[in-house]
Parts: sequence; structure tokens; C-alpha cells
Amino acid sequence: KLNLSGFQLSPKKAFTLAEVLITLGIIGIVAAMTIPNLISHYQKESTATQLKKTFATVSLAVRTSESENEEVAGWDMSNKNTIEVFDKYLAPYMKCSKKLINAGEIKYFSPNGKQEKGLAIIRGGAGVYTLLSGVQLIVNNGVIVGNNNGYYSIGIMVDLNGYNTKPNKFGRDAFFISIAPEEGVKMSYRDDGEGIVQKTRKQLIDGPSNENYQCNYSGRGIWCGALIQRDGWKISDDYPWK
Repeated sequence: KLNLSGFQLSPKKAFTLAEVLITLGIIGIVAAMTIPNLISHYQKESTATQLKKTFATVSLAVRTSESENEEVAGWDMSNKNTIEVFDKYLAPYMKCSKKLINAGEIKYFSPNGKQEKGLAIIRGGAGVYTLLSGVQLIVNNGVIVGNNNGYYSIGIMVDLNGYNTKPNKFGRDAFFISIAPEEGVKMSYRDDGEGIVQKTRKQLIDGPSNENYQCNYSGRGIWCGALIQRDGWKISDDYPWK
């Protein structure tokens, strides 16, 4: 027979219910503090990356078009409809589908959440070109107006997740690209009635702007794409993101 008289069993150590609840509470507090920041960081990274890829797609289409037609300065844009020009010089050089919409039925918002009603591109008819990535390029169904130097430019609104998907907010999923002879393809930093005037980083954020296009919570956010481009395709801490 096995003699167990020399062995003494010690009680097992375990967490009390109070200790478990306290631990779970601490984990919950830490998660509540860090997860939103992680999600926000991921969204910013994704937005900047997607915008950069879309910009590259448009830039490549312009270069290819110039090699087969002529440089942007020679494109026939005088008194032409923007959609007509886009269909001739850009659409054939990018894989996309096209449809016409009434952009006036779509609600877009500035960085502070105020509905945008002044931009011509979202007031009436527009052409929507959907890329393979799902990003949509939107151009106004109107006549292209030249600047003081006699040059004509194409303004393209970029909606990273499509006009049917929120937030439809400038600086979050909506941005602007400009194609002009003087500057080529740029994330737009133009101001109405101003022509081509280079902007410092501070000016992109704080203005001045004739039309309040600056990228802050009191501005309309039209220059936010230019700010991301200027910052090396990154969204910095002072960017109006919320």
C-alpha cells in the first residue's frame, strides 16, 4: 500500500472575483483609450495612401495622353464642356466606367460638418468616372473657363469611397485635383480669381482665401489634398480630421 502520510497538500492559489473584475476594468479602460486612436491612425494612413494612388493614376493618364495627343497647353478646352474634354483626353487612358448624375442631389460637407452649397461641381449635372479601385472622379457638366493668362484648366473632385457613401466631407473622403498647363497635375491649391499662386503650408491651413478654401475647421477644406501632398502624403497632427 502507498503511504501518503508524509505528504501535505497545499491549497491552490487563484484570483478572487474582485481581482478579476478589477483587471477586466483596467483592460477596458486601456482599450477605450487606445483603440479609437489606433482606428483613427489607420483611417488616416488609408486615406493618404489611397489619395496618393489616385493622384498617380490621374498623373499617368495625363502623361500618356500628352504622348499621344499634345501637351496640356495644346488641349482643345476653350469653351468646351468639362465632360467632353475629360472623355477625349483622360478617360481613354485610365480604366474606368462613366455615368451622368445630378450632383445637386448629393450632400457634401466642409470639415466642420456644414453642408457645402457653393461649389459648381456639386450644384448641377456632373460626370462620374469610377476607377477599378472604387474611387470616383467627378467633373462638372459645364463650360471650362480660362484664367487671366488665357490658359484653361480641368478641376476634378476625387471621392475616395464614392458619392453614395458617407462621410462625403472635404478633407476626409473628398478632395480636388487640378490639371493646368502652368503647373501640370496638382492637388488643388487654387483660389477663385487668383490664378496660379504657390501656397506655403501655413497658407494652405490658415489662408487667406477669397473663397475660404483653406484646410481647417473654419474653412471649406478644398485645399486639404494639397496639404496632404505637401506633407509627403501624410496626415499630420494639425490636420482637421474629426
